[in-house]
Amino acid sequence: MGKIEDKKKQKKEALLVSAMQLFTEKGIAETSISEIAKNAKMAKGTFYLYYKDKYEIRDHLVARKANEIFENAHHCLREKLQKVTEKNVEDCIIYLVENIIDQFKESPVLLKFIAKNLSWGVFSNIRIRDLDNRNCMDVFDELLQYSDKRYRQKELMIYMIVELLNATCYNVILYHMPVEIERLKDDLILAIQNILKQFECSEVEQLESA
Repeated sequence: MGKIEDKKKQKKEALLVSAMQLFTEKGIAETSISEIAKNAKMAKGTFYLYYKDKYEIRDHLVARKANEIFENAHHCLREKLQKVTEKNVEDCIIYLVENIIDQFKESPVLLKFIAKNLSWGVFSNIRIRDLDNRNCMDVFDELLQYSDKRYRQKELMIYMIVELLNATCYNVILYHMPVEIERLKDDLILAIQNILKQFECSEVEQLESA
């Protein structure tokens, strides 16, 4: 059974590698299941043993690549937090954002693929492997524990930050429009700080929730 499972994993991985290559080279709409299977050196029927259509394999790839980016950013954040005594939630989120921007700058192709296909449902359920498969929202909940402030509608708050980052980075990094990324950063960070402030509970709200 071990060898059979290993072969299944190898075939599934080969399909993922093939799909990623074709999706980034040709685009999802222009890529067929037959091409994905052929590029992976498999029969078309083998594809359907693992995925129902190319959109399912797309979602799997988006989740995997987004997980890798977020995992790398969180790993760097944990290293940073070990070196400081005071932990500020705003600084933590800004650090994550800047790290993710740097990763996108290094791989514009990856940004193009993720930004066009990353839905909130996929993002909010990403599992972080080095954190016992906890999801992204668990990570943000943990960061919010560092703050003496309280926030309302935390999921909506994170959603707005993620969508802002996703949308603004796309044209700026890929096409340098309307400005270069370094010129965007300060205003993007200010916008994120304003979102955090917008969702910050008032003293009355904090007392009522206590």
